[in-house]
Amino acid sequence: MNSLVSIIIVNYNGYSLLKNCLNSILKNSYKNYEIIIADNGSTDGTIEKIKFEFKSNLSKIKILDLKKNFGPAFARNRGVKIAKGKIISFLDNDTEVDINWLKAAKSEFDKDKKIGCIQSKLLLLNEKNKFDYTGDYLNQFGLLSHRATYKDIDVGQYDKKAVVFAAKSAGMFIRKDVFKLISGFDNDYFIYMEETDLCWRSWLKGFKTVYCPNSIVYHGFSGSFKLLNFNFANYNLYFHGTKNYILTILKNLSLPKLIIILPKQISIFILYSIYLLFIKFKVKGSFYIILGIIWNIKNIKKTLLKRRTIQKNRVLTDKKLFTYIYKKESIINKINKSILLKV
Repeated sequence: MNSLVSIIIVNYNGYSLLKNCLNSILKNSYKNYEIIIADNGSTDGTIEKIKFEFKSNLSKIKILDLKKNFGPAFARNRGVKIAKGKIISFLDNDTEVDINWLKAAKSEFDKDKKIGCIQSKLLLLNEKNKFDYTGDYLNQFGLLSHRATYKDIDVGQYDKKAVVFAAKSAGMFIRKDVFKLISGFDNDYFIYMEETDLCWRSWLKGFKTVYCPNSIVYHGFSGSFKLLNFNFANYNLYFHGTKNYILTILKNLSLPKLIIILPKQISIFILYSIYLLFIKFKVKGSFYIILGIIWNIKNIKKTLLKRRTIQKNRVLTDKKLFTYIYKKESIINKINKSILLKV
C-alpha cells in the first residue's frame, strides 16, 4: 500500500545540517510523503531559508514555527498533530537517508500489524561504514544496553531484522494510531530518553518494536549540540539524561520489577556523580546528575499519576515483555562502553 508517510524533523538553529537532510529525503524512492519541520524558535533564519532554497518543493514541506525552544519531545508532538500520514517517521536534522530508507520501513509495517515502532539502521554520517545505533535492550540496572557498539565497522553483523526494546529518534518510525493510543511523547522529557519511554509504552499496549536493517539512516551523532555551547549540552546530557532514565522506569516498570531495579539505578547514578566529581573533576556534571535525581523526588506525585494510567491500561506483563527486551550486562562492561546515557 502506497499510503502517505509523515516525516517529522525537529530543528533548532541547525539549517546547515537540515538542508542536507531535506535534500536526501527528496531523492528517496518512496514518493508519497510529507515533511514537517518543527522549528524550535531558530534564530539562524531556518524558516526563511527553507522557503527560499526549497521553494520548488514546498508542496511537500510544512513548517511549524514554535517561536521558542520547547525541546524535541514537545516539538514532535506538535508535528504529529498536523501530520496526515498513517505512519510517522522521526529524523534528527543531522541525518541523511538512504534512497530506500522509507520504502523498506513501510514494507515492514505492511507485513505485520503488530509492529508499533521501527528502528532504522543508523550509521555514522562522516564514517558511513561504522555504526551509530541498531536498537537496544534493557539491562538489570534499568539502563539501556546497545546492540551495536558505537563506531564498530559494519561487516553485515546487524543485517537481519530483530525485535528490540526501543528505538532512537534520529531514525525511527511509529504508527500514528499507536502514537495516539499511548498519548505520544511525554512533554516532561524535553530531551533524552523520550523515544525509549514512547517505545516502552507501545510495548505495554501490545505492539512490538523491530530493527529494520534495510532502512538506513546516516547520523551526525548529536550534530546539533556542536552548534551549542558546551555548558548547555553538558546540562542536557547529565540533568535530563538522569532525570529521564529514572522517570522512565518509575512510569513503566511493574511494581515487583521497580522495587528491584530502581535502587540499583539510583545507586549507579550517585556513584557516577561521585566519579565525575572526584576522578574527572567535572563539578557541573556531577551536580546536574544529583539535580536529575532530586527532580524525580519533587515531581513524584505527578509521575505516580502517569504511572497509574500506564499500569492500569497495560496489556503485556513484564514477565512476557522481558523475554523480548531484557539483556543482563556487566556493570563494568557498561562503564567501559562509556554510555550511561542514551544520546
